[in-house]
Amino acid sequence: MRNFPMVCWSYYLLVAHTTPRFYLFSLVGVGPALLLVLVGFENRLLPLAFTALALIAVCMAAGFYWRPLLEITVRMPPRVECGSRFETVYTVRNPGRRCARDLAIDTLIFSDWMSLRRRRAHLAYLPAGAVEEVSATSLALARGVYTLPALRIDSAFPGGLWRWGRTERREQQLTVYPRYTRLEAFEIPLGTRNRNELSAARDLAREALEFHGCREFRDGDALRHVHPRSSARLGVPVVKEFQAEGRSRTAVLVDTYEGGVGERFRVGITRAAPVEAALALAAAVADALSTSDRVLELLVAGPTVHRFVSQGRIGYLEAVLDILAAVEPSRSDPLDALEPLLLDEIHAIQSVCLILTRWDARRASLARTIDAWGIGLKTVLLVPRTGSSAGVPPEVVCVPVKAVLRGEVSVV
Repeated sequence: MRNFPMVCWSYYLLVAHTTPRFYLFSLVGVGPALLLVLVGFENRLLPLAFTALALIAVCMAAGFYWRPLLEITVRMPPRVECGSRFETVYTVRNPGRRCARDLAIDTLIFSDWMSLRRRRAHLAYLPAGAVEEVSATSLALARGVYTLPALRIDSAFPGGLWRWGRTERREQQLTVYPRYTRLEAFEIPLGTRNRNELSAARDLAREALEFHGCREFRDGDALRHVHPRSSARLGVPVVKEFQAEGRSRTAVLVDTYEGGVGERFRVGITRAAPVEAALALAAAVADALSTSDRVLELLVAGPTVHRFVSQGRIGYLEAVLDILAAVEPSRSDPLDALEPLLLDEIHAIQSVCLILTRWDARRASLARTIDAWGIGLKTVLLVPRTGSSAGVPPEVVCVPVKAVLRGEVSVV
């Protein structure tokens, strides 16, 4: 969760009303003359300095009278992908009797320039009773769930020396997904224990269908599955959704361990974050599984443990991406919390995909335990660079971190 820092409220309290032109007048016109007065020198520039002060005071008084009283509606996507640009559209209505000039909209921008870059929208003139639409482009650079600052509207009219405005106490949330590339092929072996069970389950699934719930009608849905009562109540077509029993279940365990202080410092310098690559690869795997008939069980831990089971539902990818967007890197080994959850459900799982950020005795032991159960296992290890996989078993798939972050991995 990326909140608007409290220290920035103090910053905006000090500079929200001032403009660059105000500082120029103060430093060039007022400051030197007042300094001469303080040291006892008389100068012919004093009248000019007092004229500049009077102009600032007049602009402040006039700006307070002309301050905008506007109604604004904001439209922006609630979810975007990391690295993408998106538009925020503002519908501005002037219900007053006076025109509004020199408007700046959404001036409380998010302060972390390396995570989220939001630009202000500007409107030069808005007559009384008029409605205009303006937009601003933003760039999401880091994954996370952002709590955006309150909406503020400022006007520097007249003179551009002082800003008056209003702040609406409405905060919005923006979810930034991990940047991932769709996999052209994702293969996971089937363990010896489940080969016969899966074929029998597929035969069962042809006949054993249970009612799972209702959802909105989509193109391609069979008309015989339309639910008349729900459709009449909601006013839109609603279809019944069924779940096939006996489908294979795939668990995806994501390692978010970021290591000690030295390792975090090295990662910060190289800009090759293995945790971000692991989450991006997990998103790609979840996307691949969402188009298959497998049941997905996602296990990921940061400060808190997240466990998601699709239960055969359709269109669950968005829920998975919401989880991956909010996961924080773990400074303690997440296997302490994830391994018991996985082993408790191991009897119902047909295959496991381990996405690891390191290879050590603990992770090797987990892989051997899963293999001992006769379950299909695919282990993907994020490595700093190509060829840095010494001591790793040959069945472990080693993927460079930067290759994942650049979108170069399309087959797992």
